[in-house]
Amino acid sequence: MVKLYGASVVGSSHLSTDTPCHDHHTYRILPNNLGYIACVSDGMGSASHADLGSQTASLFVVDFLQNQLNPSMTDDEVITVIKEAFIETNDKLFDTAHHHGLNVKDLNATLLVFITLKNRQFFGQVGDCTAIGKIGDRYDVIVPQQRGEYANATFSICNLESVGDGIFEKVNAFYPMIALMSDGIESISISAKDNQVSKLFYDPFFKVFEREDFDQFYFQKSLEKFLESDRISKKTDDDKTLLFVSMEAE
Repeated sequence: MVKLYGASVVGSSHLSTDTPCHDHHTYRILPNNLGYIACVSDGMGSASHADLGSQTASLFVVDFLQNQLNPSMTDDEVITVIKEAFIETNDKLFDTAHHHGLNVKDLNATLLVFITLKNRQFFGQVGDCTAIGKIGDRYDVIVPQQRGEYANATFSICNLESVGDGIFEKVNAFYPMIALMSDGIESISISAKDNQVSKLFYDPFFKVFEREDFDQFYFQKSLEKFLESDRISKKTDDDKTLLFVSMEAE
């Protein structure tokens, strides 16, 4: 059984300039307990319509994958479908930019997709979002930020070269619990020095899956309030997304 909840909230720096939230997250629970597709997209601050880019990318890629995936696929076939999904998303963003009379760079956004298909897990990554996994009491960074040769390198789903340089892999282990996040959260919950995940930060969010009265809507609202709190805003003024998912292997 899949349980999940998530939130995307606008950062204080965007509130001060009356700029919309550039983050967007999407998910689909696959039928017959097959698994789920989870996605986070972070629109780039330099893009004039980054909110449109992240929303378009995340909604489209999840719908595409939901229509294409099936459990009989081999690992290589699943990875191929994920690559195709990112290419199709790039095409969709070009079409969207043209429809609105924009340059596709106006929609620049990162894109992270995480898939659980029965007892297998896969991801596709273009940009600087992050995914962590939890097994028992152990936390691991399973999808790191994509980093280029230079510190200011950027990777956007709107750039086909970036898509070609994307990371598309099967996860080596099965993680019953995962969290996807934009870089606004990664910076305050994962150590830049040694890449260690903060158990103090994440344990309370994962523990709610153990509750018999788990209510997705309630915990989404609670997560929104937490991400909008002064405590978090003092640590990062960026937009923030967190998406938590729980599913046991069969």
